Amino acid sequence: MSRPHSITLRPFRDADTEFFASMASDELVTRFIGYGKPWDRQTIDTCVQGALRPAPLDTVGASRWFVASEATEAVGIVFSTRQENSVEVGYWVPSEQWGRGVAGAMLDSALITIPAAYKITKISASVAPANTASAKVLTRRGFKRVSGDEVLDHYTLN
Repeated sequence: MSRPHSITLRPFRDADTEFFASMASDELVTRFIGYGKPWDRQTIDTCVQGALRPAPLDTVGASRWFVASEATEAVGIVFSTRQENSVEVGYWVPSEQWGRGVAGAMLDSALITIPAAYKITKISASVAPANTASAKVLTRRGFKRVSGDEVLDHYTLN
């Protein structure tokens, strides 16, 4: 597979629901994220509705979803949620896009878009300990592991 040339982020829209649903129902994608198993339609729809009715960005818990595109093709989704002292970022990439550097390119774009949107520079992320590929994506961009347990490792970028 080829490496991504340029990834752009745009706000998630209702029309992106099926793209998200395809990842949320893919057992390969959800193995390390999204509760560890494919989602049912009700869970998908509830999460999408929350994403489409976002709270103000200065509110703890406020989130924004972004669709990552390469040319005109959607290649992933970036999630961001305001925490008490940071913005937590996460990303989902369809399994057919794995191995191309899409997650890293998405995160590179997110590290520009998200701090500007939230007006905060501290970024955090949580990763399942067995998801070594995602941990590498984070550490290659300067994230440091600050804590962890058997469920999640926590990283920050200051």
